[in-house]
Amino acid sequence: MIKMYFHAKTTAVTKAMKWLANHDAIFTTQDIKKQALTREEILKMLSLTESGTDDLISTRSKAYKALPTSVQDMGMNELVELLQNNPGILKNPIVVDQNKLATGFDLETIREFVPASYRKKELAGFFKILNGTKNALGVSPA
Repeated sequence: MIKMYFHAKTTAVTKAMKWLANHDAIFTTQDIKKQALTREEILKMLSLTESGTDDLISTRSKAYKALPTSVQDMGMNELVELLQNNPGILKNPIVVDQNKLATGFDLETIREFVPASYRKKELAGFFKILNGTKNALGVSPA
């Protein structure tokens, strides 16, 4: 199951929701300002990152710049508590499933969440177009 976490309804969040819906992805959303992340959700996100907190935290956000201490100096319990109490420091949105994590709206990374059934249907459509184009050129399909 795909889950999208967000803390503000930005254009990136709206685009990601529309894109996933248009590509037959089944997903749920969670506004993390209204419903705080659990410890388990935060640990799951961290386990799916390649660069730890760098993949999750928006260092350009006002909330991050207002922090009194560096995230790098925090222990795990302190970090989890910080993320639960200050969701505005996280990138927006964060999309996760069992094995993948993506932040923001980037077509390269969000494509990984398209269901296999949709990819197969799309591929079949491409082959129909390709075969139709070959026939239009007088070339028989192989």
